[in-house]
Amino acid sequence: MAPKRKAAAKSKVPDSVKKAKEEETDNFRSALEALKSAPKKTGKAKVDSACPISNGEICDDYDCMLNQTNIGNNNNKFYIIQLINNGGRYMCWNRWGRVGEIGQSKLNNFGSLEDAKKDFEKKFKDKTKNNWADRENFVEHAGKYTMIEVQQGDEEDGEAEVTVKIDTVDGKKNVTKMVRPCSLNKPTQELVSLIFSNDMFKEAMQTMHIDVKKMPLGKLSKQQIAKGFEALEEIERAMQSKAGLKNLEELSSRFYTIVPHNFGRTRPPVIDNENVIQAKKDMLLVLADIELAQSLQANKVKKEEDLLEEGVPHPLDEDYQLLKCELSLLPPTSKEYKIIETYVNVTGPTYTKLKILNIWKVNRELEGNRFAVHDNLGRSEEH
Repeated sequence: MAPKRKAAAKSKVPDSVKKAKEEETDNFRSALEALKSAPKKTGKAKVDSACPISNGEICDDYDCMLNQTNIGNNNNKFYIIQLINNGGRYMCWNRWGRVGEIGQSKLNNFGSLEDAKKDFEKKFKDKTKNNWADRENFVEHAGKYTMIEVQQGDEEDGEAEVTVKIDTVDGKKNVTKMVRPCSLNKPTQELVSLIFSNDMFKEAMQTMHIDVKKMPLGKLSKQQIAKGFEALEEIERAMQSKAGLKNLEELSSRFYTIVPHNFGRTRPPVIDNENVIQAKKDMLLVLADIELAQSLQANKVKKEEDLLEEGVPHPLDEDYQLLKCELSLLPPTSKEYKIIETYVNVTGPTYTKLKILNIWKVNRELEGNRFAVHDNLGRSEEH
């Protein structure tokens, strides 16, 4: 009788791989918890840019963005419903179509606000199977649209203004002032510009198939992004339990419904492997970073009369202060720089040589105090 073969030993996962995986999970969970605990931002909704009533305004909060993706039926569509007051005339604006396209639209006029509200609420009920009055406890239904929480009332982000407002007899006017020279060194200026770069965010989102046109830069609310994290975790659990393709298709459809993607006319792909899961995690982390950067920008303090004589700070200096973090550029001759350079050269790829552009020493506000609490961890008294 032939000797029995020994079962092949399971390859051991290197500790470095395990640690990297744990760090990725920690980052993901930390971002999720931060988004879920963030306060809801409220603002005045704007009339849809495709609506011909450009000088109207949204009545109360009668505005919603709906989305529905069904991979099996190749559905990937949106529906906008708005109640608009145009100088005392009330109308309901509806626009619908495939994500990424302008779609079709309809504008209905009404003789009274009550009639317009009834039409809005009926359309919302038809499309979602939910009552408008109960939207805070929205329940998703198969074959119906899901309500998407978007960030309302944010102005378009741009370069920091180089004007300050001053009081005059006729009211307020803008006075152009000289911007003080930036106090940051050139590499740090470039780094801060990159951190707050709208173009960088847009390019990152387009690469990840996020619908930039429908969701202008970072317009998904923190709460909506958190729902995307949870939907992605559900897909990951299903994959780990060896769920069937049909189940993964349904869960993927729900994820694309919560975080709208622009796939053009092609069928949305099923999320069914670890590489895609990681790509979507990265995408959500980018969205969370966008929201953070925009929140920082929104907190900029407007400069008033006390700045008239001395001029306004450079925009990059203002952005740097918002980071609440000291960035010290390391000289190539420093000990820390040499250690990192050696590490990169030893562990980098063999087919090409990596080049270090710049290295910064980072000191976040109050971080030293938080680390100091754990200075004695892992230490034992010597006897």
